[in-house]
Order: sequence, then C-alpha cells, then structure tokens
Amino acid sequence: MSSPAVPMTEPTSQPETTETPARVERAPLRDLLPTGATRLAVVATSGALVVGSFARFGFSGWALLGAVLCPTLVLLAAVDVKHHLLPNEIILAGSLAVGLIVAASTPGSFLSHLAAGAAFCAFFVVFGVIFGAGSMGLGDAKLGFLLGLALGPKTFGAALIAFTAGLVAALYVLATRGVSARKDTISYGPFLALGGIVAYFLS
Repeated sequence: MSSPAVPMTEPTSQPETTETPARVERAPLRDLLPTGATRLAVVATSGALVVGSFARFGFSGWALLGAVLCPTLVLLAAVDVKHHLLPNEIILAGSLAVGLIVAASTPGSFLSHLAAGAAFCAFFVVFGVIFGAGSMGLGDAKLGFLLGLALGPKTFGAALIAFTAGLVAALYVLATRGVSARKDTISYGPFLALGGIVAYFLS
C-alpha cells in the first residue's frame, strides 16, 4: 500500500528588505539647555553683557540689539560646547528679534545687514562643500547669518576674531594631545559667539 503523496513545495523566498538606518531624533530643546553650574554661568554672563551693552551704548537701538544678541550667543556657545550642535529654535528666534530691532532702529541699513548675513552664511556653506562634512556645519552657517544680520559691516571683524581664536585653539589641542588629535572635531560655535560679542562691543 503506497503512502499518500506529499506535495513538493519550493521554499518560499522572503522578500528582500533593505534596512535603512533609523533616523536619529534630536533631543528636545529643553534637554539641550544648560543645567546646574553651567546654567548659572550662562545667566550671569548674559546679565553682565546686557548691563554692559546699555552702559556702553546708552538707551539706544544698538544697545537693545546687544541685549538680545549677546545672551543668544552665550546660550548657543554653551549648548554647542556640550552637545556639538546649534539649535535652530534659538538661532531662528535670535535672528527674528535682531532683524526686527535693526529694521526698527536703523531701517536704512537693514538691507546691508541682511546682505552681510547672507554673505557670511554663504561662506560657511561653500567652505563645507569644499572641505567636506565635519569642517563646517549648517548650524555654523545659520549662526553666521545671525551675526551678519546683527553686525552688518562689522561682521568681518567678528569673523577675523573667530577664525583667529579657532586657530589658536586648534594649535593648542595639537600641541597638548599630539598629531592624533588632528582628526578631532572642535565646536566652532563658541568662537563665532566670541567674535560676535567682541566685535559688537568694539563697534
């Protein structure tokens, strides 16, 4: 007696799936803000710069601009040092406030400030394209726009200070940590913030 025939079935092939790397979600802004001693330092430094702005330039539109620009730069520098990023929310809010102040206090120079911001932003974009990812990020370009919009013709001085400070920091890292540190990345936001604040007060 023959056994019942067993149907021969080919193994079903599993559909090919290409695994795409999961998108890394950025932490909420509240988780990026400074805490503890760093927060106190940011608040104290920002307060001193606001007082210094009005003491240096009186109750003027330029002083008000500094009272917005300087704390924004201090906060961005603190975030960039720890998290290596420059949050869009802070840059956008700062740019909007600065643009309104410039337009209201010196409407005749608004276009020149806008052009300076666009030029400084474009510089970082071109720099990043030429030297590749890791050299300059879009966050630096957006911060460059904020600085140009605020400082106008004085943006060049801010850039010079920032680049000089960044070069000194890079040479220091190489001198203390050796040639192997040449591949390390350095957050550039703090140097741009420093350049912007110094250029503002020297204007």
